[in-house]
Amino acid sequence: MYRRTIVTKLIRVGSANAQVSNRIFRSFLCSCLFVFFIRNMPKHTSKEIVVIMGSLTTCDPADIQETIDTLAANNVRCSVVGLAAEVRVCRTLAKNTKGRYDVILDETHLKDLIMQHLNPPPATSNTESSLIRMGFPELVTENEGAPSMCVCHINSSDTNFSRSGYFCPQCNSKYCQLPVECQTCGLTLASAAHLARSYHHLFPVDVYKEENSSGECYACKIDASAGSRCERCSLFFCLECDIFIHESLHLCPGCASKVQ
Repeated sequence: MYRRTIVTKLIRVGSANAQVSNRIFRSFLCSCLFVFFIRNMPKHTSKEIVVIMGSLTTCDPADIQETIDTLAANNVRCSVVGLAAEVRVCRTLAKNTKGRYDVILDETHLKDLIMQHLNPPPATSNTESSLIRMGFPELVTENEGAPSMCVCHINSSDTNFSRSGYFCPQCNSKYCQLPVECQTCGLTLASAAHLARSYHHLFPVDVYKEENSSGECYACKIDASAGSRCERCSLFFCLECDIFIHESLHLCPGCASKVQ
C-alpha cells in the first residue's frame, strides 16, 4: 500500500514538466522520509534521482536553472534515461548534478541502462569519511576450539553448542556466522570478504585498454591472441580474465601483487 501511494503521487499526465516533477519529488521526499531517514543520513551517503523521460519538451513555470542549482547544492545526483531524442534541459540537469544522461537505442539498451543504476556511484574526492570500530574474528574450527554456546542462539530453542565459531576479539563472545553486531560489547563483526564486497562499489576497477596483440595472460598464464592491459600495472590479461576481474573479482591481480 505504501509503495502504491508513492507511485500514485509521482505519476503526472499531460505535458512533461521537469521542474515541477523535481519539486514534487523533493517535497514528497521531505514530507515522507526526512524525519525518519534523510535527517539522520551521514554525509558520506548519496541521494539519487533516476528519471525515465519519453517527452521531447518540458514546460517549466519558473526558472529551471534555480531548481537544478538547488538539487546540486543538496548533493542530489540526477540521472535521466531518454526514450526519444536528446533534450537539452535533461543534459544540463545531469551534467550539473554529476549524473548520467543516456538515450536508448532499443529495448535491450533500455534494460542495460537501467541496470547500470543499480550499483552505488563511485565515491567522490570531497566525500566526508568517518571511522567505524570493527572486529575481524577468525574462524575457529571443530579441531581447535573448546565446546561452547554461541550468543546468537542463547535465547533460542535451537541452541548451537559446538567447538567451531567466530569469537569477538574484544569480549570473546561466540557467533556462528558473520556479519553481526556483538550483543555484548556492540562491536561490528565482519570478515575481509564482506568488506571487499562493499568496497568495490565505491572504487571500481579501472577499465582496461584493449589490445589486438597476442601475449601471455598474467592471471591464467595462457597465451591469448587478443586481450587488454591495465594502465596502472601495465600487465596483459585475456578477455575471459578481464570480464572475470571487472564483474566478479573486482580487484586487479597485477595491482594487488605489485610491490609499492
